Amino acid sequence: MTDSNPFIGTWKLASWEVAQSDGTIHYPYGRNVVGYLIYTADGYMSAEIMDPDRRQSNPDFPLEMAAAQTLADPDRARAYSTYVSYCGTYTVEGNTVTHHVKAGLIPSWTGSEQPRPFRFEQGRLILGAGNQKLTWERAVKHA
Repeated sequence: MTDSNPFIGTWKLASWEVAQSDGTIHYPYGRNVVGYLIYTADGYMSAEIMDPDRRQSNPDFPLEMAAAQTLADPDRARAYSTYVSYCGTYTVEGNTVTHHVKAGLIPSWTGSEQPRPFRFEQGRLILGAGNQKLTWERAVKHA
């Protein structure tokens, strides 16, 4: 992290909450969601979020064949529905960080701008868009 840009570094997802119209909170990938958000000093970013309970029907699937095109349709659908990822560049203006998507799992996001209102609270980065709130904490490196 740098003093001039508090975004820089690796963030670990603490929670992803979606407020429902009836006031209840929904957790799209559960309360133990796994995710990392990386911002670099030279303006790049990457976001990965997954359901920790995602499964593949064949746990011995060889890495050299681990491409979405080689998965059976049920496995591909399951993988797609339990993971979100994209990367690109970012800019900050006021209280909005905009992710300029260069590549990602969701085809319609590629080439798009994804603005995220943000705030920093007690060392956490909170990103919110509409009824969604993603709370990120600084990642701690483990050996």
